[in-house]
Amino acid sequence: MFSSPSPLIRSSLFLAGISAIALFPASAQAISPASHMHGRGDLELKPGAMAAARSGVEGHWLTPQPTSARGRAVASLEAALGGRVLTHFDADTGVLDTLLPNGTVVAGSMRSPVVAEDFARDFLSKQLALLAPGATPSDFVLVSDVVSGGVRSLGFAQTQAGMRVIGGQISFAFKADRLIAVRSTALPDMRAQFQARATTVDAGVAVERARAWIADDFAGGTRSAAQAERADVDGPLIFPVIHARDTISYREVLVVDVRLDSPRGHWQVYVDAGTGEPLARRSLMHWAELEMNVWARSPLGARTDMPARFLELTVGGQPAVTSGQGVFTVSASVAEVDAELDGLYAKVFDEAGSPAFYTNSFAPDSSFVWSGADDVGLDAQLNAYSHTQIVKARVLSIDDAFDVPLLETAVTVNIDDVCNAYADGNTINFFSSGSGCENTALLSDVVYHEYGHVAHRLGLIEGVGVFDGAVSEGISDYLSATIVNDAGVAKGFFLDTSEALRDLDPEGYEWHWPEDNGEIHAAGRIIGGALWDLRKSLIAKYGQAAGMAATDHIWLQSIRRATDMPSMYTEALIANDDDGNLQNGTPDLCEINAAFGAHGLLEIPEGGLAITSQFQADNSFSVTVEANTELFQQCGSSLEGAQLRYRVRPESGGSGTMVTEIDMQAAGEGTYVGQIPSQPDGTVIQYQLEIEWGGTALSRPANLGYPWYETYFGDVTEIWCSGFEDGGEGWTLGQDWDIGVPGGAGGDPDAAYTGQQVAGMVLDSPGIYGTWIASELVSPVIDVSGFDSVRLQYQRWLNIEDGFWDQAMILANGLPAWGNFASTDGVAATVHHTDQEWAFHDVDLSDFVDANGEMQLRFTHASDGGLEFGGWNIDGLCIVGIGDVPDPTGGDEGEDEGSGNLCGDGIVGEFEQCDDGNLVNGDGCSAGCLLEDEGGEDDVGDDGTGEGGAGADWDPDRGCGCDSAGEDPRRAALGGLALLGLVGLGRRRRRSRSR
Repeated sequence: MFSSPSPLIRSSLFLAGISAIALFPASAQAISPASHMHGRGDLELKPGAMAAARSGVEGHWLTPQPTSARGRAVASLEAALGGRVLTHFDADTGVLDTLLPNGTVVAGSMRSPVVAEDFARDFLSKQLALLAPGATPSDFVLVSDVVSGGVRSLGFAQTQAGMRVIGGQISFAFKADRLIAVRSTALPDMRAQFQARATTVDAGVAVERARAWIADDFAGGTRSAAQAERADVDGPLIFPVIHARDTISYREVLVVDVRLDSPRGHWQVYVDAGTGEPLARRSLMHWAELEMNVWARSPLGARTDMPARFLELTVGGQPAVTSGQGVFTVSASVAEVDAELDGLYAKVFDEAGSPAFYTNSFAPDSSFVWSGADDVGLDAQLNAYSHTQIVKARVLSIDDAFDVPLLETAVTVNIDDVCNAYADGNTINFFSSGSGCENTALLSDVVYHEYGHVAHRLGLIEGVGVFDGAVSEGISDYLSATIVNDAGVAKGFFLDTSEALRDLDPEGYEWHWPEDNGEIHAAGRIIGGALWDLRKSLIAKYGQAAGMAATDHIWLQSIRRATDMPSMYTEALIANDDDGNLQNGTPDLCEINAAFGAHGLLEIPEGGLAITSQFQADNSFSVTVEANTELFQQCGSSLEGAQLRYRVRPESGGSGTMVTEIDMQAAGEGTYVGQIPSQPDGTVIQYQLEIEWGGTALSRPANLGYPWYETYFGDVTEIWCSGFEDGGEGWTLGQDWDIGVPGGAGGDPDAAYTGQQVAGMVLDSPGIYGTWIASELVSPVIDVSGFDSVRLQYQRWLNIEDGFWDQAMILANGLPAWGNFASTDGVAATVHHTDQEWAFHDVDLSDFVDANGEMQLRFTHASDGGLEFGGWNIDGLCIVGIGDVPDPTGGDEGEDEGSGNLCGDGIVGEFEQCDDGNLVNGDGCSAGCLLEDEGGEDDVGDDGTGEGGAGADWDPDRGCGCDSAGEDPRRAALGGLALLGLVGLGRRRRRSRSR
């Protein structure tokens, strides 16, 4: 104690720690969730308690059919906003989830929250039929109005009967006094489907049952190990449940907070509010990933001194705080200084011993170093504190109005476990060394990564962003990588500096959506890699400092508003935009397109790209790619080139055939054409395209489970066909199967391939098949006798999980003729079959015809208890024959002449509608002996070959070549209509016995 004051003397305190140069890459085993935390998604459903949660299947940019109710609503919206809008529809619910207007001015919306809110509420009241069918404006409560990064975001939470709907929200984004985007995750039909309970189960019952579920699964049934407090019970809330048929239903739930100490875990458990039955749980712990053969960074490098930032201490018995440079004042020539690792923005806890304590005498201009070089436990505390300050300062430097880093974060080190670290709320937690792993508090990369989770979860704008585990892993890897300027993360985790845990920029490979979208830490490399590639591009464009700043700005603003990984692309554009109109591009649109496109996250807006095909007169098959030249004009030509690859389809069980590659040729602005040469009759050709579009490479078809289009070369005779326009007479429908108009939900088509109706699974909302079902669509028994070979040719739109989990099969007379791709390893079983268009599919049935010459088809489906998709959709189906056509009278071919059973013999036979003595089309009686319409057209395609193109006629009452209603299928077979050929998908059929 000094009796008189003296001039303030500045002293500084530094913490000695492991090198600050550390990062967070990825490879084979690294920092990961503990074994009991592994799973296929963030949300786990209790077996048998629920049908399904939302599938997470990405929807599509779509311009709805003008004649549909949805199409009329979009047209009305465009009229109200004064220009074209881009619309994206949710795969689960079929409702509009993303709207991008064309520069709609909302004057004063950035300056005035009242103006923005008034506009948003008026918009909601008029457009709820698209954004939340069945809701009313009063169901949406404003929960946030945040200006961040030049964007004003308004978030409205969905409620029903006074309860919050979990996951239901609608948000509005304004920039430069324009409405730049509207996003919705609202749930439809709530007023019709939900009724509040009269009574709610006691909170104590909810707690006990939630604890029991956690204890039974993770703590050997020891309920005392699963801690839950009644004060932590939240609700009631409304939980959406996807059912196998009809619509989404809703469960009233209580949410119980449950923790485990051994093994460590923290969950939200959703409990039925009426019965107390646990329904689902979500882990709140966010771990870095641990895989073998990882890419690691070690603390074995040089030590460095770092400022003890914002540390609370006592100087001469008086409280003080160090500055961001570790500086504090001393009001005497010598003062006793005492400090613990407890600061304004972080407090360290040591599970293995006592908290670190520092005491020393400071003289004027002195500088001391607090070091734990000889004490690993202390070293872990000092290192974790120092690097927590660094990562917080970095995040705050991106946007000084972002206040999350200004909260005090609890940092726990030396936890009695090994090879891991995790974040939980505003805490970050690090394990001790052992089993060949470093103490994770000594890895700066790991500290940065774990704080990325905190910034993400706490920084989400309520009612706007949604927490997604895979996104959080990837954006946390990026934060770590950008601080240390290295795409490799956590080198040294396994005491080896040569490799990294995760690599965001592996040589010769890009982590890609959706095929790498599996376990959340592996999936995180997709968005982490996209952000890292963008960082490289913007550094090349603007220089190191400016390029990093531009990417970091996109990183922070995107994670505050994104709802899932694909939405990160849209949010990146919003963050980068400079005038409030995304339809005219952004300053760095080309770099964003290239970076996100390389990782599969660039989705082409509706109308951006068209693929068409047709047979030519020389029997070659022409494929055309055409781009909308108005899109992405600032990046030069939106379509820079295309390559066509084709092969003869491998025989069943074969290893494949040689692939021929053709560079498609320019045929005018934004158009490329490639040609597959004529092939021998009976050949099935598979083909795919690699398209250089918008600064990135796109593969088509975009279906990992079946990455080929198909076409059939050669004449066939239609034996029996069904277009389902008659309601599917003769078909037998199992569970989840419908015949009707497709509703566009669950990844299903928005319209039939031809006509109006299809056979499909759960055609209405929510559109996805149920859990634990085994079901089939069964055809009538069909006479296929007399042909050399028999084939099934139809249009398919199938979406199903990897065959390791869910199976779609075609059975011919009870034997498997085709099935969806199945991985051999459940960990890697993410190769889902995801048709995004109607696809022609040919299946050889010849080996399955029974002794009576008959055939019966079964389209089967089997699902497990999680991750459900849209399932089967079938249209334009025909069984066709190749070789001699059977004589319905039993005579040979020569005996048919003049019998009235040969088209063109001038006699209207038993199986003909007309016969004018010729095989000429356009004279009222077609070459197939069918009555033609007044224009002289029936089944002949635009090219006159009988191959229907996009403009070919289709008779909705006859389906794909026969009027099957009430007729013998053999009779219908002999005079059919040509099947309409889908863009890029076709085959030729003959309709008489002439060769």
